[in-house]
Amino acid sequence: MSLTRQTITITSREGKSISATMPAEHFFPFIIHRALDEYLEKEAGERTRYSNKHVVTHLLTGGQLATFSNYKNALLVVRKIKNKPIFLMPTIELLTSHPDWRETNTIVGDLKARFAMD
Repeated sequence: MSLTRQTITITSREGKSISATMPAEHFFPFIIHRALDEYLEKEAGERTRYSNKHVVTHLLTGGQLATFSNYKNALLVVRKIKNKPIFLMPTIELLTSHPDWRETNTIVGDLKARFAMD
């Protein structure tokens, strides 16, 4: 694992964009990074270390794909989906209207059910 400190923009589940500098690794068009809640706790001094949780975020939209209990599972999922052309779409609207949306959504859903925490 080679996470380095990087500044990334993440869209929270509430739709709020947050820029954060935290350990992360790029696998275009995705990034694997530490959990946002843990980052905020560290910034507030409520936490000294990160847990093993890792999050996969789509770089172009900032949308979080899923949270994983470890880096290995996050990387496995990213490697299975990163080369799909649908993920080159720069907005949620273009992603969800892409002709491959239904098939890709099923694949991602199955992977999340097997490997993700949420």
